[in-house]
Amino acid sequence: MDIDDILQEFETATSRKETKKTPTTLYDELVVAMVNERMAPELLPFKHELLQKVLAQISNQQQFLLDSHEYGDVNAESGVVTGDFKLQLMIIETDIERINYLIRLYLRTRLSKIDKFTIFYINETADEDPDSKDRLLSSQEQKYMHQHFKILTRLYNNCFLKRLPHTLTLLDDTSGGQSMIVEPDLNQPVFVKSITDKPITISLGEDDELDLVNDGIYVVKYKLVRDYISIGDVVMI
Repeated sequence: MDIDDILQEFETATSRKETKKTPTTLYDELVVAMVNERMAPELLPFKHELLQKVLAQISNQQQFLLDSHEYGDVNAESGVVTGDFKLQLMIIETDIERINYLIRLYLRTRLSKIDKFTIFYINETADEDPDSKDRLLSSQEQKYMHQHFKILTRLYNNCFLKRLPHTLTLLDDTSGGQSMIVEPDLNQPVFVKSITDKPITISLGEDDELDLVNDGIYVVKYKLVRDYISIGDVVMI
């Protein structure tokens, strides 16, 4: 191998080198999305494309299982179906259940935040484009949030608000220097991990800075790493 071949091989390897340890499979992406959502104090943008891909693969796997079980029932007495075949189907079923659990955990975490910060996110999403892929909530979550708010308002009115003066019945009142709207605490400390080779320096205030190195684990205020989480340079742990 001459020097030109060596240089060409080096350039090829360098061009292929990733500066960020991105998830390699849909399962890895789903795990990162679920952990980020559970650890973040606020709602993160809904993973529309990821959920569509995962649900499509689950549907394909379920159809494969149905076809395989039908094949096994037809050929059960012929000796064609072996123990390895049945074991393979059990592994696929277990894997589907594992992914379904992650999806349920992801969605339930989001719904719990919607329940806690209902009025805040109604205001935050009021001007969102319903057709945008970057919107904060899915269409199903939007319907749930508004229905939840209607039920909550009706309950409060029936229980005690109707007995109060009208000026004291507003659930989104911000007058008098005291807001009635519950908001996420962006100053909450969180555990994060840097997964990029790119240098990241965050300001801690009063001329103090913190350098996040690749594979380093830190405890910082959520708002300081919020932007890096959104672009994937930092993940929650």
